[in-house]
Amino acid sequence: MSTTPSTKIALVAFDGSPSAIAALNWAAKHAALLELEIEVVNVWEYAESPLDMAGVGFGTSAYVGESDPKIWSDQILKSGVGLVFGPHADQVKTTSVEGSVVRTLVELSKGAELLVMGSRGHSKFADLILGSVSESCSAKSKCPVVIVHA
Repeated sequence: MSTTPSTKIALVAFDGSPSAIAALNWAAKHAALLELEIEVVNVWEYAESPLDMAGVGFGTSAYVGESDPKIWSDQILKSGVGLVFGPHADQVKTTSVEGSVVRTLVELSKGAELLVMGSRGHSKFADLILGSVSESCSAKSKCPVVIVHA
């Protein structure tokens, strides 16, 4: 049995938006007070074209260079963490994950003490049509959730 306490994580959902930057700033300010290490996560999905769905497209293996969502995700993480943490950015864990945003964040919340995320602030109509990621995560998360407005 290990006597070393396990690392407690503040998971920060990050998409590069102003509210995500505000959430990352909030986590940077409060994580040490809560004795939590920060892990910044970006969740992405491949967008299939109508040709892919019809079986005549190039599929996900055709993504190259900067059109690849994984590369975009890594760049979003690097840029945001660099902006908030400056020269200490390399000390912050970042994770790029393919999957459904809400489902993936809820699954990751099982291993976190806290989920911190921004609220993009869609209109009430857009939330009705699209749903709210922060609202869904706060209802389904396996840990407490902090929603930060830009």
